[in-house]
Amino acid sequence: MTKQFKIGEYAIGGIIKVDVKDDKVTIDALDYVTKKPVPFVKCQFHKQEQWEMYLYLSDITTSYYADKILNHIYNKK
Repeated sequence: MTKQFKIGEYAIGGIIKVDVKDDKVTIDALDYVTKKPVPFVKCQFHKQEQWEMYLYLSDITTSYYADKILNHIYNKK
């Protein structure tokens, strides 16, 4: 399952793309205009690493959106 969060000025690049496959979560920042990945802002986690994902998301966006994204990851199966 892949979802893009169009956050705008509150995120690096403006778009956070989350891809959930089985137990792996890939988080990528995309440029708002070109939709291309922002260099060095891609990370993979295991689904059990919720705190690490939250910290990473808080670095590339606000804590509000980090919480929204994590809720989406764990509420969708």
